[in-house]
Amino acid sequence: MVLRSVFFSCVTMLLACGPSDHARSGHGGKSPSSKNAKGDGEVVEEKVTYERMPDGSVKKTTTRTTRRTVEAPPPPARPADPWPSDKRARYNVERINAYRAQKGLEPVLYDAKISSFARAGSERLSRDHVPHANFAANAQGAPGFGSRSAENQGDPNGVPVLDPDATTNGKKQIDIMLKLMMDEGPGGGHYDNMMNPKFRRVGVGFVDVGGRFYMTNDFSD
Repeated sequence: MVLRSVFFSCVTMLLACGPSDHARSGHGGKSPSSKNAKGDGEVVEEKVTYERMPDGSVKKTTTRTTRRTVEAPPPPARPADPWPSDKRARYNVERINAYRAQKGLEPVLYDAKISSFARAGSERLSRDHVPHANFAANAQGAPGFGSRSAENQGDPNGVPVLDPDATTNGKKQIDIMLKLMMDEGPGGGHYDNMMNPKFRRVGVGFVDVGGRFYMTNDFSD
């Protein structure tokens, strides 16, 4: 299989204490809100309102609000969960940690609850082939996740069989996806998720459908 034919996707979510940062569209003569992040969690929101006066003139009012968001603290540290029966899960986590070790990062620990979520993500991906649909809809507040989370998924059309031996095939399918993600380098979403020093736990979920392998890795602090 040619590497360029494989696609994958990632998404990151940060939970914070304080007001929502979703922009709201204006109604009744108001223009859409605009926001600028100024660093350290500071957000500036600007709203412009136009009001028609009795004399026919238009009055413009600009309101600016500055607020700071505070990240929620990470959950208390806890040990890794026992490995599942599917040996590919352990291999996946160990390969991630081998890459992290090359950068001097602490290993991520296997999490059974996050893995259940990751498997649901792979199951949905195998059906609709839409990356991160499950994560976007259900990650916030899901069991196992802490104050921040991110997801890497493999080819939305599944990775084909790469070797007739089942064990070797599973390793090759995982290896090819992780290598492509790491090859992005700093600034690439998949690479940054795998190399994020704030992530301490990982869940892995696999689904095999019609000879195609669907893979999801979910990270959290």
